[in-house]
Amino acid sequence: MRRAATVAGVTLFAVSCGYVGDPLPPALNIPKPVTDLRAVQVESKIDAAFTIPAQTTENLPITDLALVELRLGRMPAGGWNQDAWAAGAKAVAVDAAKPGPVEASVDVREFAGSEIVLAIRMANKKGRSSAWSNLVTLRVEPPVVTPEDFQPDSAPTGAVLTWSGYTGPVIVYRDGAAIGEGKDGKFADPRALLGKTYNYEIQARGDKAQGKKVGPKPLTVEDRFAPAAPSGLNAIAGAGTVELSWNPNPEPDILGYTVMRAAGPNKFTIVAALVDIPAFTDKNVQRGGRYRYMVTALDLRKNQSVTSPEVEITLP
Repeated sequence: MRRAATVAGVTLFAVSCGYVGDPLPPALNIPKPVTDLRAVQVESKIDAAFTIPAQTTENLPITDLALVELRLGRMPAGGWNQDAWAAGAKAVAVDAAKPGPVEASVDVREFAGSEIVLAIRMANKKGRSSAWSNLVTLRVEPPVVTPEDFQPDSAPTGAVLTWSGYTGPVIVYRDGAAIGEGKDGKFADPRALLGKTYNYEIQARGDKAQGKKVGPKPLTVEDRFAPAAPSGLNAIAGAGTVELSWNPNPEPDILGYTVMRAAGPNKFTIVAALVDIPAFTDKNVQRGGRYRYMVTALDLRKNQSVTSPEVEITLP
């Protein structure tokens, strides 16, 4: 009797140790919904971007994603109704099969002038769909086209970009970063440094829509620009000399000035080159002589200005 009880106890213990609980239902593998859908109109298309989550609603890794669907349609006339919107919306299959960032582009010319709503939905291989993503609402505008003919060029201070065919605002990018907006076919970049090479792009901007980016186009900033002509040239008779003075040029890279003289009706000749201050004493003159003077400025890159207005003096 004692032996039988012992055997029964051992049997019960063995059964208890082998029990693994009730069987779990199979995982549904429904993808979590997208939460970061964003969209912008570029010319006649909508460019959408979003991120496919890495897990299902049961916090399992997504392994059997079968369909990623972008749906866009007009806002229902009677106000927002998701079922009415989904029934009439255009469905676009997106080429994506795994978690991570995704981009898609859809032609929206058929929706011109309409307010549309966009959303993303995903399905697994058994046809079970996720909930809709966050909704994006925008009005489809007439296409904005970025000019293809834009040109970057060096300017006396920095760089300048020019284009034609579009007078509205244009976003300007330098080496991939937006640096400002131009308008009426022009944009100045005073921060472009002499001798450096930059890559410029432009993108037309409408009220809500954008054009595509055009570029990049490279530019190495060069100083090909002459200084301004010296101003304020003045001549005063001295004791057997002519004392010349003028206003210093405003450019920071002035190397010097060239003084030219003409005696009477004769042609101008150089009497002094690379004068480093805005003044000069001409000692090679004669009493009773009539002299005319002009001055030019020269910068560090040997760009020479036009001549100043001439002045005339007759020595006593």
